[in-house]
Amino acid sequence: MLGRPNTDDLEFVQLDGVRDGIVELNDACSTISMFGDRRRGYLENAPSVGPRRKQLIAWLTEFMNANNSSCDLAISVYLNLDDRGMITRAKAFEALAQHGATIQRFKPLTSAEATRYAKSIARDLGVDLSSAAAERLIELVTTNADMIESEIAKLAAYRGFSGEIQESDVDIAAAAIGEHSRWDYINAVADHNAEKALSVLDDMLTMETAPALIMSDITTNLRKLAIARKIVADGGNAQDVAHAARVPKFRAQALARRAHFMSDRLVAAMYAEVIRTDIALKSGRTDDKAQLEILTARLAAQPRKSRA
Repeated sequence: MLGRPNTDDLEFVQLDGVRDGIVELNDACSTISMFGDRRRGYLENAPSVGPRRKQLIAWLTEFMNANNSSCDLAISVYLNLDDRGMITRAKAFEALAQHGATIQRFKPLTSAEATRYAKSIARDLGVDLSSAAAERLIELVTTNADMIESEIAKLAAYRGFSGEIQESDVDIAAAAIGEHSRWDYINAVADHNAEKALSVLDDMLTMETAPALIMSDITTNLRKLAIARKIVADGGNAQDVAHAARVPKFRAQALARRAHFMSDRLVAAMYAEVIRTDIALKSGRTDDKAQLEILTARLAAQPRKSRA
């Protein structure tokens, strides 16, 4: 049930708690099967804090009490039980057992388990992952399963979804380019240090870093910022951001702080700039460097503080 289903399975629907809410969950479970089979639903990244968590638990209680005969539902929620504040939240979910739910706790992956998991994800995407590449990846992203899956997807795309991902591929995707790394660029943009961001961008382009790779990093970072903004607005903390955005704790803390001073309108405007630049780059009728410099300057500009 919690695995990766066949894409041809029309009875299965997967939802993301960061993006989807009660309406989407209700629609998924109430839709009548065309073939008379039981529907199967999986909600990952279920909200662990704020009013959305309480709404979800109330809905799940009602769902269980109704003894729904047409839908099987599984959810996953990340709770750091080393945090005493999370224990009460865990008990709220575990109380669903009184209504017939099956509750199971999963411990963090060991390094060996994470390596095997990374290889299985790669195989599902049509590529092989060498042992050296797997170990290097775990070293970079830790044993967080969501982060592993996310990075493997990027590496598979980099390899064209064929062949074998080598340790050198992992290093190319994440390591230094010239005197700087792509992370230096993203960090400068995220810190609104336009001068440094433009300097690193110039170095990367001099080293012939593909504009598509730079755009991918920008889009990924902006998506994580949007996730952080939603979580912060709902009363969540850095730990919640770390899990939902699939980033290390130190990065989540920075995202959460930044999200406090941003509005939904500003995040939407930033997305619009990225889309505009992406269209311009793909048209082939513009100066790639000029477009990336304009985008960098606008994204790295200091935002106005907002409570919206």
